[in-house]
Amino acid sequence: MKYFISLCILALLVVPHAVYAHPETGLLPDAIAETEYKIVLEINPKDITTRTKLGMVLYRKNKLKEAEQQVSEVLKSAPNDFDAHDVMGLIRLKENKPAEAIAWLKKAIALKNEDTMVHHSLGLAFEQAGQYREAEASYRRGLEVNDRLLRKGTNREKEKERRNTLLSALQGVQTRLKTSRGGI
Repeated sequence: MKYFISLCILALLVVPHAVYAHPETGLLPDAIAETEYKIVLEINPKDITTRTKLGMVLYRKNKLKEAEQQVSEVLKSAPNDFDAHDVMGLIRLKENKPAEAIAWLKKAIALKNEDTMVHHSLGLAFEQAGQYREAEASYRRGLEVNDRLLRKGTNREKEKERRNTLLSALQGVQTRLKTSRGGI
């Protein structure tokens, strides 16, 4: 077992960029990605990109306290890190704390407006708070960002998927607005 761990660490030192690719491609389950990221952080504890990715994996695994700890550590050394604010907003959203999620996601948008999914997440937080008109506006802003990114040719396939996600969310909130008393 020691030999295997040593071999893994050596491989990570020789080819560190390989670690970053796996979880995003969907080739590795989150459990393996979590282990890989923890190994990288043992070697380089100041690697905020890996620490943020670990926070996201922990979030997806519903280990919200651990995810929050990792992201909080990132924010100590990089208080303007977009991804850390985004993940913290997602954590608060999953914890059913919409006001906190809204605050974190607005900070993320202030740092980087040109991200489709942060607008979607903000819309979800507004919906969770019962603020349907604000949710609708957030989804529309996300679609505007999505249109710009598609025109640029940025990440075209992912952006097409994201567009469908935003359109579905927009349709859902518009239905809620029609059935409610004009929204809240």
